[in-house]
Amino acid sequence: MVVPPPRAMRMALHMPHMPQPPVNGGFVPPPAPPPPAPPPPEPEKTQEQLDREAHQRLHEAIERNEGYLKAHLGYHIQGSEVGPYTVVSHEALGVGVFSVVWPCADKDNKLVAMKVIRHQDHFRKYANREVEALQKAAGLRDQDPESAAHVALLRDSFVHKVSSPQGDQEYLCMCFEKLESNLRKIGKQPLEKVLQFGKQIMRALRYLHDVVQIVHCDVKPDNLLLRWDGLAVKLMDFGTARPSPELQSQDELQPLFYRAPEVILGCTRGRKIDVWSAAFTIYELTVGRIYLRNCHTPREVLEEIMQLRGPVTKEMLQGRLAAAYFNAKGFHTEKREVVGLDSFTKRSMFSELAPYADYGNESKKTAEEQARAQLSRLIGATTVVGAAMKRTGPTAAEKKLKQLAELLDRCLEVDPQQRLTAAEACELEVFKAVELPPMVDLQEAPPLPEEAPPPLPPDAPPARAE
Repeated sequence: MVVPPPRAMRMALHMPHMPQPPVNGGFVPPPAPPPPAPPPPEPEKTQEQLDREAHQRLHEAIERNEGYLKAHLGYHIQGSEVGPYTVVSHEALGVGVFSVVWPCADKDNKLVAMKVIRHQDHFRKYANREVEALQKAAGLRDQDPESAAHVALLRDSFVHKVSSPQGDQEYLCMCFEKLESNLRKIGKQPLEKVLQFGKQIMRALRYLHDVVQIVHCDVKPDNLLLRWDGLAVKLMDFGTARPSPELQSQDELQPLFYRAPEVILGCTRGRKIDVWSAAFTIYELTVGRIYLRNCHTPREVLEEIMQLRGPVTKEMLQGRLAAAYFNAKGFHTEKREVVGLDSFTKRSMFSELAPYADYGNESKKTAEEQARAQLSRLIGATTVVGAAMKRTGPTAAEKKLKQLAELLDRCLEVDPQQRLTAAEACELEVFKAVELPPMVDLQEAPPLPEEAPPPLPPDAPPARAE
């Protein structure tokens, strides 16, 4: 027998749904508008646009009398014992915080780059150190001319005086060979080119370390410029270069992405910090990207280094800055976690290079075949190409890549005592078959445009045709 529900329940089941009375006196707020769409990303600026903006900033800085030399096409930069230099372009080659660089013709009409320091005393004082290092490097070139050829050596230095309403202004000038694009701009290179540039970089460091007895402290792709024929690379910018004893009390050495672990920890440091930076530069030429590109602090850099190359040594934990990163339990990460040193293991650089290396024309494989071969090396699977490689052995290009990885393994030793010197790196098997490019003369400077004749007075008779 089914018991019917009570009367009140029956009424509730049949009553229509009644809306609740409105609150706030009957006002119902309108729905919130949808959030505005994010603006489209700005297109990446071309190098031409960046150069144009830099030149505009230079002209504005000159107008504000910020100490830059105001030059123009045909302007003579005087003060050198070998004669004046003539500016051969309306636009500067580059503008920096300390200086502007003008393209000039020397007395033999050879194209040179004239670095002109801003005339204020503090800029001049800083530049004087660079001139001293450059003069020493140039004076010793005969002791190792092949290696010195890969350093942007000073050709001339002097003071250019300019009269102004504020009095005479003195500009320290440094003359260099006119070079072209830097390695940052040219990006990833075929393996053969990587080996050629890698050998030249190590030869340049060997010259600075063993002959000149200075440490560059700023080795990076931006400071390695191509010769005008594109066959040679030269190390430049000696503003931070100094002998090893002067490095011990300075903690802001080297750009963050290229900073050696002994610098981060405040340990004793020397010429091998340049070798560390050079190895990451060679890595970038091979792979086409900065390894530490996602790091923003020295702590993040140190963590990435240990994840790649293993933990720092007990001796390095005695560095005067080590307590900021380590305690008895381990390493303090950026996320405030403590990680034991035994959790960091060293990885081979071959696994970092193999998926991205460009073997160029030497391997004679299609892009698909190269991809399959790289995949088989990484996962150990037997693909069609992988099986053929096991039967026939690695190609000459693959052997070179393995040798290059061994070079980087030894140049990226966390312990500086175990790291190679530049001289030792130059003697490795990977560079033995790599020839240095021949030396070449400077480029001829472009001719100056002919000046237009002055305008005739309004009442002058028209010129007769010849």
